[in-house]
Amino acid sequence: MDEGKISVRYAKALMSLAKEKLALEAVRVDMETIQQLFETIPGFIQILESPVIGTKEKRKFFEDVFSNSLYPMTYSFIMLLQNNRREAYLRDIVRNFLDSYRKEAGYKAAKLISAVAIDPATVEQFRALIRKHFNTEVDLTCQVDSKLIGGFVLKIEDQQIDASVATKLKKLKRELLANER
Repeated sequence: MDEGKISVRYAKALMSLAKEKLALEAVRVDMETIQQLFETIPGFIQILESPVIGTKEKRKFFEDVFSNSLYPMTYSFIMLLQNNRREAYLRDIVRNFLDSYRKEAGYKAAKLISAVAIDPATVEQFRALIRKHFNTEVDLTCQVDSKLIGGFVLKIEDQQIDASVATKLKKLKRELLANER
């Protein structure tokens, strides 16, 4: 079976069950927490995808990490994935679930990446701008990446605005090298 189809089907099943049991918000919060794990702990995905780590070790890992921190339905779902040996698809399942949730709730997903932490008032201005431009609510997450040197990168679904100093320097370098020839 196609890997994309697997993650979409599991995400849809979880979404359907969460709606049926009136637990959609709790499951959404858990999915966002798991997504944060993928973004902040590089070894997390390696553990899930590793063929060297056995089923018992992965089960123990899931129990240690998730048993007391997730909503029971989400935890049961994670254990189902592990029982079916589908834990390697968790990252895509989480992404598909959150995409479906945002579409259903009428939200646009946006990510603001900056060289330094941005104050809440400025974040709210970005949120208001996106709301006005797209005429929809926005789910804005912020991330700091010092490699940008200054400025920001704003990603809204499949669109990107890159106003970073690093990108401007790269562009300037390309122009200078092109003029040298």
